Amino acid sequence: MRIITRSELAYRSKYDLDALLALVLQDIHNARQGSVEWQNAMVSLDNIRQEQAARNATWRPRGPGF
Repeated sequence: MRIITRSELAYRSKYDLDALLALVLQDIHNARQGSVEWQNAMVSLDNIRQEQAARNATWRPRGPGF
């Protein structure tokens, strides 16, 4: 597995991030701990979680009455 960078993730939708997260978690489960594939998947996992957290932290205006 190659590393998925934050710049690649910036243009993905929330649903794409969720799907990539599932794929990376599966790769982590299938890789041998400590292997290059496992390490790359762990870095990708961290990048996906950081991107998701950054999107959740952005301020969004609410409609009237909220």
